[in-house]
Amino acid sequence: MKIRHFATLGLVPALVAAGTGIAVAQVAGVTHAGATLTETGQLISGWSAKQSILGQAVYDASGERIGRALDLIVAPDRRVTFLIVEIGNFPSGSRHLVAVPASQLVVRGARLLLPDADRQALALQPAFVHAPITRTQSAIVEQALQDVDRAGRTLARLERQLALGEGGKARANLERQILVLRQASQAVEQKVAEMDAADADHWQAVEAQIGQAAARLRSAMRDAPA
Repeated sequence: MKIRHFATLGLVPALVAAGTGIAVAQVAGVTHAGATLTETGQLISGWSAKQSILGQAVYDASGERIGRALDLIVAPDRRVTFLIVEIGNFPSGSRHLVAVPASQLVVRGARLLLPDADRQALALQPAFVHAPITRTQSAIVEQALQDVDRAGRTLARLERQLALGEGGKARANLERQILVLRQASQAVEQKVAEMDAADADHWQAVEAQIGQAAARLRSAMRDAPA
């Protein structure tokens, strides 16, 4: 039975075993060059992190279950450097995450092994804590900030229309639209500021609030007169 070490894992095009001197036959998936399954396809070798690693049980050399693979850490140079293992089932019911160098991980058949570790030793390691996602890493916040920029341009256009001196009901409606749009834009900016100050336990809730505020802002822009 082949044993594969994850010595230095690359993600281009998939997880690649290093240090074995042999080609990896594991297939992670396939991409199709055409619109139908009859078109020429391309096999992608390696492991699917979602299907073969994340959530899978991790064992020591004796076959004792250590925990489960929870996450993979990708370095800026696109190497997978650490496996995050969840050590659970303590008498207190507590949950403990540890970062294990990817070079220690071995794949034996379909089983993930850490042959040089045991559950008790890992449980004594310092806990790994995920850093909160910052607003610069959030697609939701990025979209919201783009909405704020669009709202700024819409506000400038409406204010120019207002300066043309329209009167009566049209002017009142324009002033109302400007006020609604300005308030909606400010609400998004306020939530983004709150996310910058949020800790790891609250940033997801604030991110959701940013998405909701941005949706209201987009609705206000749709209602603005052309």
